[in-house]
Amino acid sequence: MVRSSTALSTKGGLALVGLALALSACGGDKGENGATGSASPAPSASASGAAATGDPAGIKAKITFMQWGTQEEVNQTKELLKKFNEKYPNIQVDVASKDWETYWTAITAQAASQTLPDVYKMDEAYLDKYAKLGAMKDLTALMSANGFDASEFEPNVLKKLQSGGKQYALPRDANTIVMFYNKKLFADPKTNPAGAPVPTGQMSWDDLIDIAKKMTLDKSGKTAADAGFNPSGVAQWGLMMDAAGSADSVLESQLWSNGAKLVNDDQSFAMNSPEALEVLRKFSGLITDLHVVPNFGQAQSISKDPFLALSTGKVAISFGGSWNTSEYKTAGIDFEAILPPKFKEEKTVVQETGYAIGPTTKNEQAAWTLANWLSGPEGQIALAEQGQSVPANKKAADAYFAKDEGYDKKVFIESQQYAIPVPFFDGKEKLLWDIIPQKLTNPLSGKGDLQKAIDDIRKAYGK
Repeated sequence: MVRSSTALSTKGGLALVGLALALSACGGDKGENGATGSASPAPSASASGAAATGDPAGIKAKITFMQWGTQEEVNQTKELLKKFNEKYPNIQVDVASKDWETYWTAITAQAASQTLPDVYKMDEAYLDKYAKLGAMKDLTALMSANGFDASEFEPNVLKKLQSGGKQYALPRDANTIVMFYNKKLFADPKTNPAGAPVPTGQMSWDDLIDIAKKMTLDKSGKTAADAGFNPSGVAQWGLMMDAAGSADSVLESQLWSNGAKLVNDDQSFAMNSPEALEVLRKFSGLITDLHVVPNFGQAQSISKDPFLALSTGKVAISFGGSWNTSEYKTAGIDFEAILPPKFKEEKTVVQETGYAIGPTTKNEQAAWTLANWLSGPEGQIALAEQGQSVPANKKAADAYFAKDEGYDKKVFIESQQYAIPVPFFDGKEKLLWDIIPQKLTNPLSGKGDLQKAIDDIRKAYGK
């Protein structure tokens, strides 16, 4: 599970996390040095005075691991741990799990009482918040002392799990946002009367829009490129996207694609630029002028989750997450995955989870051994063989590709090199998940001025 699929409705549930942690004054390792995790970090003292080293095979310990997820995901973790124990039989790992909302409540409470698990799953969206409040061990010293190979990961994959240039979690998965299209709709003359070609990766937006116009049909069978097309009676949509509601997964990367940004490196608002306004006008025109993308109300009637609209068979092309393939298959959709279109440069989004170590663990070397194995080639290959997540470690790519799923899985690995290097920071989730959807949804649908919307977003953001 990743937050973009099953946790969309719960994004606001962590509003009190920072407050609760701040009031609790939780203790632990605050981090000691400024080395980055995308290169070999410099050695530094750990919470116990030195980075844990030694022969992991000789360690005998009992440690705890905690994650969010379904029972199926818990079972998959336990299968991974069986393989871990083949190599480290003397490290016993007890697994605890919660659903998404309850998980963060539990982590907050445990941070306050200094009873955090030895190792626990961390989402990139909340890493900065918890790192600043001392709820995770700074791993840079452990990485250096134990020969962690940073070259096994794309630099941006590691960077997204950093705060203040320090590595606070080791990558687990690197689920990506790409584009999917319905192969059956393109192959059938009834649903593709204009003979539109299938889209290809890294197309220009203008080329993709030409295809979307030919794949948007009204109830009489006319395309959006035809004279007499009826935009009030669309039976098949050429393209599905919700730029405002998917600000973290679609909008921000497309701003980067056009040379714009959502926020600057100092966290100040950056969307008030000509390049950003150009992107918004392009996206608005897809709804209001070209009628190839549904407005918010129309989109909601198709699917509450825009990433699952392809499953309805009424959408030709859609943004989606790598994790959505199982839903498409369940719906009987014959689909292909490609890199998204671009304005000037190809840009994508990687949404990560990682493995953090509790700052007060009494079994630092055992905890490190587990986190390092899960993130390393052996654990990542085992994860890839399960087929539910895109592995973050490049050495697991072949194992991930080994099972033929009927579509191009390589795009999920390839897209990692185009990921925008923008880690979450405390407060950004409100901008992405609350402010932008509230202020931008209507203007994109033609109900309001886009420049005013940008100004309103900046004022609400306050930076």
